[in-house]
Amino acid sequence: MADKIGRFISAKAEAKYLSAYDVVAAQWPVPSTDLDIKTSYGITRVRESGSGYGTPIVLLPGMPGNGLFWETVIADLSRDRVVYTIDPLGWAGRSEQTAPLRDEADIVAWLIEVFDGLGAERVHLAGYSMGSWLALLVGVRHSDRLASLTMLEPGGATFTKPKWSVLLKFLVGGIIPTRKRMEKFTEWLTPGLRHREEIWTMILGAIKFRIAMPWERPLSDEQLAAVTAPTMVLFGADTVANDPQVGAQRARDHLRGAVVDVYPGVGHEMLWAIPEQVIPRFLDFANRHDQVRA
Repeated sequence: MADKIGRFISAKAEAKYLSAYDVVAAQWPVPSTDLDIKTSYGITRVRESGSGYGTPIVLLPGMPGNGLFWETVIADLSRDRVVYTIDPLGWAGRSEQTAPLRDEADIVAWLIEVFDGLGAERVHLAGYSMGSWLALLVGVRHSDRLASLTMLEPGGATFTKPKWSVLLKFLVGGIIPTRKRMEKFTEWLTPGLRHREEIWTMILGAIKFRIAMPWERPLSDEQLAAVTAPTMVLFGADTVANDPQVGAQRARDHLRGAVVDVYPGVGHEMLWAIPEQVIPRFLDFANRHDQVRA
């Protein structure tokens, strides 16, 4: 169960993590501005990249990541429009949580306050893995704020209950999370993905953060049917993070008019393995549902 307020287990752990964070942030491949958005739940760090007059993109990372998660694809995403990458409250990052996120309603309220703080009436909202679940919650309650909703390789509990074998892998990976054990877990979850040293420092540092974000759980048929924003869901056919057949079917059955693609020969590493397919697909979807700002 998540703590009420996210925090590191010690000041030393926090300092080491934030030092690595700042190194990675300094290597961001495009010009950017860091924004600290005040909300009822704490200060949310948002990085603004790119420029343009189209509806902005807001990106939510996989758990327990932060806005730097999108480093490898931000140049393509921000070429023609503003992109906001968020450090979620309750996960390790540069956001500072002051009040608990008790349930799904609080998650949505927090994100809507972030949109308001950015002055964004409508956004193209996209999430990866558990970030897809966070994005979907907004679609359920506030599709009016979304020009489009995109889920990239949704987490295992977004559309169905995760398999016990998958939960066991996550559990074992979290017990005494040594570098060697985490490398093995990463290769299982996202085969072929290789992190540089400062990223590994940040990953291992995040393990020493006590998470305070409610855990992902499957949404009901009624909740999915409440989403009225244009929606796209992309799965990797070989993913170990979810059941792509069941997830794709539920998305087609209950997300009205949703575009659902399943990419063969790739799994949860989809964002890094085939960005030349995924990113243009996402941007084309956003362009088709864009609203130009005055």
